[in-house]
Amino acid sequence: MWTIPASYEGFMRRRNLTWDMKVNVNGVDYGRDVVMDFSIDRRLVSSDEFMIGTANMGKLEIKLRLQHELPANAKIVPFLGLSVGNLSWQDAHIPWAEAHFPWSGGNLGWIPMGEFYIDSRERLKNIWVYTCFDKLYLADGAFLSNLTYPATMQAVWDEICSRLGYMYDSSVVINPNYKIPAGPAGFTMRQTMGFIASANGASVFVGRDGTIKFKRFAASAATDFDMNESDYHRLALTNPEKSYSRIVIGYDGEEGVRFEAGTGSENETLYIDNPYATQAMANALLVQLNGFSYVPIDMNARGYPHLEPGDVIEFERKESMSWQDANLSWQDAHFPWDGVYRQQSIILIQSFTYRGGLVMSLESPSSSEQQSEFPTPGPITQEINRLNRDAVKLGRKYYGVGFTRENGFQLNREDGLSEVIWNSDVMDWKVDDERVLYLDVLERKLKFNGHLEAATGTFSGDLNAAGGTFRGDLSAAGGTFTGTLQGVDGTFSGNLSAAGGTFRGNLSAAGGTFTGTLVGVDGTFSGTLNAATFNGGRIIGAEIMTSASSYPRAEMSSSNRMFSVWASSGRGIEMGAFGGSGGSYMDFRDGGSSASIYYGGSSGLYIQSGPGRDIDLRAADINLFASGYVYVNDWNDFRSRNGGDTLQYALNEKADISFAGYNLAFDSATRNLKMFSRDGNLLAQVNIP
Repeated sequence: MWTIPASYEGFMRRRNLTWDMKVNVNGVDYGRDVVMDFSIDRRLVSSDEFMIGTANMGKLEIKLRLQHELPANAKIVPFLGLSVGNLSWQDAHIPWAEAHFPWSGGNLGWIPMGEFYIDSRERLKNIWVYTCFDKLYLADGAFLSNLTYPATMQAVWDEICSRLGYMYDSSVVINPNYKIPAGPAGFTMRQTMGFIASANGASVFVGRDGTIKFKRFAASAATDFDMNESDYHRLALTNPEKSYSRIVIGYDGEEGVRFEAGTGSENETLYIDNPYATQAMANALLVQLNGFSYVPIDMNARGYPHLEPGDVIEFERKESMSWQDANLSWQDAHFPWDGVYRQQSIILIQSFTYRGGLVMSLESPSSSEQQSEFPTPGPITQEINRLNRDAVKLGRKYYGVGFTRENGFQLNREDGLSEVIWNSDVMDWKVDDERVLYLDVLERKLKFNGHLEAATGTFSGDLNAAGGTFRGDLSAAGGTFTGTLQGVDGTFSGNLSAAGGTFRGNLSAAGGTFTGTLVGVDGTFSGTLNAATFNGGRIIGAEIMTSASSYPRAEMSSSNRMFSVWASSGRGIEMGAFGGSGGSYMDFRDGGSSASIYYGGSSGLYIQSGPGRDIDLRAADINLFASGYVYVNDWNDFRSRNGGDTLQYALNEKADISFAGYNLAFDSATRNLKMFSRDGNLLAQVNIP
């Protein structure tokens, strides 16, 4: 129900007030001098029975006396306002602070009746008749989703609303655990919105302000509006009170997939069509709707423009005498004491008509209990039902498969990724809206934009491009290609791929150019690739050699983490990431001799020559820098090249000094400095600490 002040509703029930009207068309207001009349129809059901999950469009028919024609798809918004031109403040029994209307009259404020867009038009003499629908008409296009499925219903709903520019309010509550398993191929966006709504116990409609809303139904819904006998002109009870205690939700019957919850007769069962139904949905709907009831009515009433479809109304009807007039005993008086029955219903179909005054009609239809319990179709109806179930129909989709006059056979993938169209003129296969395989019968051409693969089989023929260009991918997937691929007087610029199989043939470019890429993907390439000059990016493999057996050659191996260069089988240099002891190394080999440079993280750097081989260090200066000591096995290991004397001998020689006919000697073992005469006699000694 559209929100209005309480005082406004009180004025509506007065009998001495009239309705003002205006219509806004693309921002321009028109009044009674232009607008002849209009009618608005809204409904939450599509048949003569209560249902949920509908997404029905609101409809406006309006007559305008205009010389010019309104533009295509023009937006039309009717407004109604209760006129107070003949009401003064002294007649209004409302507080001063709530008297929101002009002293000189006017109306109590405009109530929008919805936003509509022109669909069709007709001119009758000088009167334009426009038929308009609300913005749900935009949702009648096919739904090709860009989401990855399974996807939540909330994500699908947001994608549709974002694509159509819809805004929705807080009434739209979608269970975050409900999912759509695959792309809804074959359904429109409006149908998909209805499926999402029915799973959540609601129907979809457009509010007065143009926002998308849910009408959620519940057994415990409160009354929105009270109507007494003076508020309506005619009331017909079309069936006894309708109540639901059993839910059956599933597909449209062709697949027979059903989920049930609750117990009850056929007359107490609510059937819901939803291709994404689950048992959890059925259980949740039973909790929400168990005991939901209403009295089916058909009513013509005074205009209350703030009422909307889905509002719960309580109405009065006097159909019996009061107790004081009844000549019955107490226990037999099964009627209200004042003779007035008070019952509850729900607005499922609503229409407003304005022709100077405002008239409203309300309906809450239902099938009778007999129609629910004992459907008795005749033989013709039975045959029609059978054909509807079994026959292939034009324009009808069966999980994405259908026939149309324009395309013939048409197949759509559930998520909208691919589409196939077959007819007598073309065969068109698209992937992601890009043409992949196309047969044009009139041009006698088969066009393929993709990879040509031999899967688990053998292609043994010759594929020749003579005087032309082959730009595709030739792949052997899980099989063997043993033929010869030749480019004769042309250019081969595609990719030759072996995916999961073996390629053993010869790739030859005779009189042409090979500019493609040779790839082995998850398989084995056992052929021979020969080229005078090889230019490319990366080469990846277990072992790379410039020659298999001849010299000189270079070799690189990932199995033993080694790189080597050889002049002959016994002369070369080898470098490795890890040697036998776990360190990096470089070996120099010449026949039977060798030398090594080795580095280990914990042991340091070693330079080692083979037995009987020298290591010479020659330079202008040789500098040794160490953070600790420089060790040798013995001082005798240091020798002079010219004399052959050891460093120890030279030090000892330096220790004997002759001074003035006396000899001085230092005993390093006892640390004594001794003085001797020329004849060798010890004259004196001094201990040096």
